[in-house]
Amino acid sequence: MLDRLLAWSAWTATAAIALVSPALAQKDKDTLRFGFQDPISTVEVVLDPKPETIMTNDAVFDGLVWYDPASRSYKPALAESWSRIDDKTLEFKLRRDVKFHDGTAMTADDVAYTFGWLIDPASKLRYVNLDFVARIEKIDDYTIRLIEKQPSSYDLSRLPLAPVYPKAVHGALADKAEFGRKRPIGTGPYKVESIDSTRGVVLVRNDLYPLASEWRPAGQIKQIQIVPIPDLQTEIAQLITGGLDVIHDLPKDLAEQLAGAPNVTITASTGPNYFYMEMDSVNRSGNAALAKPEVRKAIAMAIDRTELAEHVVTGGKAVTVIDALCLPSQSDCPPTLAAVPPRPDAAAAKKLLAAAGYPDGFDVDITSIPGAQALAEAIAGDLRKIGVRAKVDHKTFGSYREKETQNKLEILVAHFWSAGASPWGTLDRFFGPPARDYFHDEEINRLKAAGASELDDAKRIALWRQIFERINERGYIMPLTTFPSVFASADNVVIGTGALNPGGADLNRIHWK
Repeated sequence: MLDRLLAWSAWTATAAIALVSPALAQKDKDTLRFGFQDPISTVEVVLDPKPETIMTNDAVFDGLVWYDPASRSYKPALAESWSRIDDKTLEFKLRRDVKFHDGTAMTADDVAYTFGWLIDPASKLRYVNLDFVARIEKIDDYTIRLIEKQPSSYDLSRLPLAPVYPKAVHGALADKAEFGRKRPIGTGPYKVESIDSTRGVVLVRNDLYPLASEWRPAGQIKQIQIVPIPDLQTEIAQLITGGLDVIHDLPKDLAEQLAGAPNVTITASTGPNYFYMEMDSVNRSGNAALAKPEVRKAIAMAIDRTELAEHVVTGGKAVTVIDALCLPSQSDCPPTLAAVPPRPDAAAAKKLLAAAGYPDGFDVDITSIPGAQALAEAIAGDLRKIGVRAKVDHKTFGSYREKETQNKLEILVAHFWSAGASPWGTLDRFFGPPARDYFHDEEINRLKAAGASELDDAKRIALWRQIFERINERGYIMPLTTFPSVFASADNVVIGTGALNPGGADLNRIHWK
């Protein structure tokens, strides 16, 4: 198989080379070439929230604070310190040595302006939800206060996602979208030298980066070229023939083949992503069988999550089974649960189906999203073993959202990005907007509201634990496995693992051997 892959790659390399940026520098010129299958036209994540944009945004912009998954704690960034003045007020002391990439000093005016724009409904942003913020107040040139609408236990978890822009540049633009497409200026470890949706993005190291720290290091490589190559096969050809240094988002079969290729290293980054299976528990979709708890339990018992982790999900030993809709890297994730998903038992599952009135099984539709297709097919196979006739419907993100709002989701197999310390964003995604709530559980809504305003750590985690246990007991959503990002790189490249972003890597943590 590898021989065929290598032969094919050599055959396509000549055609592929035309798609790569003109500079073909390697380690000796300190330039890393990174292939993106999904091109980006802006580095501004608030307008284009997809993994590739988030990865780039995080290299260019800083937030007030940073969440460090290694220590499971919040760390200083643009703010050197912060404190709670009262249960609805956070005060931040800003660093005095930060400059934007154009050389101008960052002050409270820039922070106040940016947050004012981020919370303005007229901005119509698709990312960075700051719904807890009522207003922002400038106290002096290096002190600001966030005044919240109500006590919020998840406020800090949102702030690493919120960039800070130079007021003089961003504020002067009539079309704010032009900022990320043409004049992106941040404070981060990398500067944008050029950006073009067809030719890619060139990032240059910010050699005057005062925020450099163990949790937020300075850029390691002088220049990073992000090269748009939508075709995965062309990306692989470029990697093998030396036209690219890094590619990512590899399916399991290709990752395993490339692991045996000369001069190629496979890296699985255990970031904040995981897989789950959601079931329509209130018959919104018209499949009455799923409204019965016994049926949902039978479906859960048909699935061997360990087998999925070992044989379906890409990432090798980086793939682990999870019992809650949160990850150990989150400080608010309960370390243990009394109620976990059931162990696989096909015989017991068939008995449950028969007792529920479905001795001959029933038909069910499984919706999958990009990245979850192989997992959905494997789960469909497990369900057919207990008589549940599952058909998989692969959707794009857009068509999946449409199906969700039209009450057509029966079973959903998907992945989720759970960043920061708080599970609040996860729970609000599933038990928040009516279009996404396929459970209608008032007790969970009550516990969620209590946890959102509980500032005592132990009491708050106890509330999250009750919610996750209830989800498992009722069979609403079955946590499956972690979802590592898988990279293939030249063997002189080291990919830092454990990134917070859904792309799976912090660009400023990539370095040469």
